[in-house]
Amino acid sequence: MPPTASPPRPRLRHAQRGLVLLLCLALGLQWALLQGIAWTGMFISFAREGSVIEAVEKTFDGQHACELCKKVKEGTQDSNNREQGTQEEDAAKGLAAVLTGTVVLIPPAGDTISFAMIRGMMVKRNELPEPPPPRRGLV
Repeated sequence: MPPTASPPRPRLRHAQRGLVLLLCLALGLQWALLQGIAWTGMFISFAREGSVIEAVEKTFDGQHACELCKKVKEGTQDSNNREQGTQEEDAAKGLAAVLTGTVVLIPPAGDTISFAMIRGMMVKRNELPEPPPPRRGLV
């Protein structure tokens, strides 16, 4: 019997899940999740009152927003405003980096390499290659 691979350690598994969670939060996926929950709730409540087509139209037209949709919109605008503030700070840092002195790198002197010998060795061949020798028992 081949040896079975041991299952990953619980700590490693928890660390991986925590890293994925932090990445999702950094990307702002919590707002997408909350928006999906809000749309689902709106669709269910509108479908109880009318047809499915009307429920879809009311859910996504933007005129019948629920409280959770409004909170999600405020939250995404707040996070966008914070990102714009950091972008302005990054632009100021970039401007400071442009205004610093320039550094000139001078390569060391070296021998010049000539490829004249390689060009002389390349000769155009017009002859056909020799035919392969006959195989045993087939001639």
